[in-house]
Amino acid sequence: MERQLQRLNWIKIKQLVPSSIDTVILPVGTVEAHGCTCIGTDNYIPETISLAISDRINALVAPTVNYGITRSLYRYNGSATIRPETLRAYVRDILDSFVDTGFKNVVLMNGHGGNNDALKTAAYEFHHERKANIVVVHWWELCGEMTREFFGHCGGHAGTDETAMVQAIDPTLVDRELYEEELAYYYRPGADVYPVPGSILLYKEGEGYPNFDAEQAGRFRQRVIAEVGDFVEMVLSRWRKFDL
Repeated sequence: MERQLQRLNWIKIKQLVPSSIDTVILPVGTVEAHGCTCIGTDNYIPETISLAISDRINALVAPTVNYGITRSLYRYNGSATIRPETLRAYVRDILDSFVDTGFKNVVLMNGHGGNNDALKTAAYEFHHERKANIVVVHWWELCGEMTREFFGHCGGHAGTDETAMVQAIDPTLVDRELYEEELAYYYRPGADVYPVPGSILLYKEGEGYPNFDAEQAGRFRQRVIAEVGDFVEMVLSRWRKFDL
C-alpha cells in the first residue's frame, strides 16, 4: 500500500488512521556540505530508512523536514540553517498535528547530529503535554556498534558510513572526482572551529574516510535498515504490550 502520507487523500487518511494505522514516521535532516556527496545527505538517508521500515512497522511516512541546525559547516556553499528554537517550535507544531489527526505513535527519524538536542527537547515536551508516544532515532548513533563491526571503524560526517548510505541510495549523488583527502578534518578535543576546515569530519585519526565500494555500500544500507527496523519494532511492541 501507499506509505507516503502526502500522496494520500484526506478521506483515505481518515479511513486508515487510527483504526488500521496508528504510527507515523517524520524524517528530519538539514542542508549542509558533505565532502563529495550531496548537500541533502542528511535528508535522503532518514527518508530512505523511514520508507524502508514503514511496511514492517505498519506506519505512514510524513514529508521530510529538510532544514535543520547547521553550525560549523554553514559557510560552505549551499548549506542552510535555522535557529534551534525555530526547529523545536516547528517540529512541535507538526507533532501536535499528528495527534490531532489520530496517530498514537510517532517515530522521529533524525539524520543530522546538530538537531539532536532540539529534537530531544521537542519530543519530551510533546510526550509530557500530549501523552503521546514518541521515539527519536539518531540512526548513525543507534547503528554505531554495527557500523564499527561492519567497516572496522565508526565512520564520521560524510565519512565511510554516510557516503556508503548515499551511494547505495543513488550513486549519482556521490561525486568521487571531487574527493581528496584534504576534505577530511579530524576533530580534536579542546578546539571549536567555525567554519570547520573540512567538510568530511572524522572522530578518530586515520579512520572513517569514504571508500566508494558500491557492493559494500548496498550491504551496509540493508544492515542499517534492519538495525533501525528491529529497534523501532521492539519499541512499538513494548508500548502496545504495556498499553501505553
